Amino acid sequence: MTQITERRTPYYANIQSVPPSIVRRLIKSNAIKIIDIRQPWEYEDHHIPGSVLIPLDYIDDLLPLFLTKINTNSFAIVCEHANRSTWLIFNKPYLFEGYKVYNMLGGMELWIRMGYEVDKGIDDNGTLWYKLLLGKTK
Repeated sequence: MTQITERRTPYYANIQSVPPSIVRRLIKSNAIKIIDIRQPWEYEDHHIPGSVLIPLDYIDDLLPLFLTKINTNSFAIVCEHANRSTWLIFNKPYLFEGYKVYNMLGGMELWIRMGYEVDKGIDDNGTLWYKLLLGKTK
């Protein structure tokens, strides 16, 4: 049996589409940060522990601000089913220049189906986007 561990786009060498198992392994080794691009109500309902919410509607303005505040050059983009994240990486690849980006295939739905850990509620990572939007972070 062949195991698929990644699907690479032929256009952007710095972007990979990978299953949740690879993303989880990278999280456990502290190799990446998780950026959740869903709506706040979706994040509140369920999210990957430690993920940071940046709603897709604000990604152009807030992603560069967020990336200047964290110490990483690798991150994963997560949404509910990987539709929004796939659209994002193929339509706005300029946002990811200089970074290693992982698009999590299957999104949160597959993450949950695989039995991986999930947090509920809004935490500081769930409100950071709003603080960045208002300019209330240092």
